[in-house]
Amino acid sequence: MATIPLTLDEIYDLAKKTLLFNGCDEANADSVATTVRDAERDGSISHGLFRIPGYVASLRSKKVDGKAKPIIKELTQNAIQVNGNYGFAPIAIKVGIPKLAKITKKFGVGVLAIINTHHFAALWHETESLA
Repeated sequence: MATIPLTLDEIYDLAKKTLLFNGCDEANADSVATTVRDAERDGSISHGLFRIPGYVASLRSKKVDGKAKPIIKELTQNAIQVNGNYGFAPIAIKVGIPKLAKITKKFGVGVLAIINTHHFAALWHETESLA
């Protein structure tokens, strides 16, 4: 099998267009495509384009809602929960990270619980954003 080199922008575009074509809305496609691109950038190909067929299969089977809108719920003053509404995990994480950063800065510790999501990817991308 031949290898076709792609730039990071091409990886993002390919992932996003594929997700949009298969039922994601703009926000969900962007979140997953960003995760895929960043995995490829960091050399973790098992979390990059390699995962697109699985994402597509989940969308086509209706296991995942490609238009899910995550909802944040405050559990305590320093713990939040994001209900992903059966969408992909990256958008739920993207929605929760800003609130997590805010409460962690205020209280010294914060908890983010993610529920009702699918296809949880590696977390280095998200933890880097908090560092």
